[in-house]
This record gives sequence, C-alpha cells and structure tokens, in this order.
Amino acid sequence: NFPEVKEEMKAGYLLGAFVRVGKKIYIQPEAMFATKGGIIKSEAGTSTKTTVNLKTMQIPVLVGYKLLNLKVANLRIMTGPAMSFIIDKEITVSSGNIEETIDDNNIKDAIWSWQLGAGVDVLMFTLDVRYEWGLNNIYDPEGGTSYDMKNNLWNISLGWKIL
Repeated sequence: NFPEVKEEMKAGYLLGAFVRVGKKIYIQPEAMFATKGGIIKSEAGTSTKTTVNLKTMQIPVLVGYKLLNLKVANLRIMTGPAMSFIIDKEITVSSGNIEETIDDNNIKDAIWSWQLGAGVDVLMFTLDVRYEWGLNNIYDPEGGTSYDMKNNLWNISLGWKIL
C-alpha cells in the first residue's frame, strides 16, 4: 500500500501427489513441494530491489464437483483451504542505500490460503487452473515497517493419474 513500492510475481514450480475420493462430489487432499516468491522494488530515495524465494510443502484439501463426467474426459470445479509450511527462505537484497530490508527471520513459517479453480481430465491426464488467495500476512516485522505481504497467485498444473 505504498506508492513508492512495486511488486512483481515470479514463476515457480510444484511437484506432488493427490488422491481423489468420491464420484460426482469429491474430496481431494494433496501434498506438494512448491516454490513461491516475488520481487519488491522500492523507489523512495534510492532504488532497492528485494527478491524473495520460498520453498514450501503445501497441503491443500479441496472439495470438488464434476460438472461433466464422460468416460474419456470430465470437467471439474474445486475449492478449499491450503496450508503451506516454509522449508527454505532466501531473501536477496541488491542495490541502493539500504536502511531497512526484509529479513528471512521476519517471514512466517506457515502460510494459510484458499484455492478456487477448475480442471479437465482426459484419459489419464489432468489439467488444473487455480487461484490462491493468501489469508494471512506472511511478513511479521519486529518493530520495523509492516508490509501487507499475502500469498496471492495462480497455479497451473498438469498431472498424470496412475489409478
């Protein structure tokens, strides 16, 4: 919420597994290793660029509904909470006269979010597109400037169903 601070998202990746239980309405718990992050640029006075890279273990629990259920393909919608445990934090600050920077000790170890999306299954392949809303502020400064850092991002995944 500061006009002199600009942020950009970074592309990451995810790798994991899911189980889908149910027919028309289903529950889908997942366990995924995912990378997340962004770039924060401050142009107040001197220019400072901070790159945040997070490696997480994400556990979504989704409730879904099959809109179209054919033998070779189906169309689904899903929603549910996701909890991410941060495994590794990497903060890189470059350029400028730095008075106050984001420290990896100020990034919380857990991220709560809500996911909403749609998916298509064709034979043994599955394609999901989801939006993830951050529910908690992941930045917790101790006496410093407070920034509203929430984990809002798009997830696009291609999977292979083995069962």
